Amino acid sequence: MDIIEEIKKLPEEWRKIISVSKKPDRDLFMLNLKVTLAVMVFVGVLAFLIQLAVTYLIG
Repeated sequence: MDIIEEIKKLPEEWRKIISVSKKPDRDLFMLNLKVTLAVMVFVGVLAFLIQLAVTYLIG
């Protein structure tokens, strides 16, 4: 298909997505927040440990 036609379809597709989506309740939002923060902390600690190991190995 033509790229212009695809771009013209986007607003209609977005409207469909918005019409079926719903705002999460507070409990679901807090769960998502906790999981996101836990993953961020895990990645940060992992990066720190890798940096510490590389620094120790190199000298």
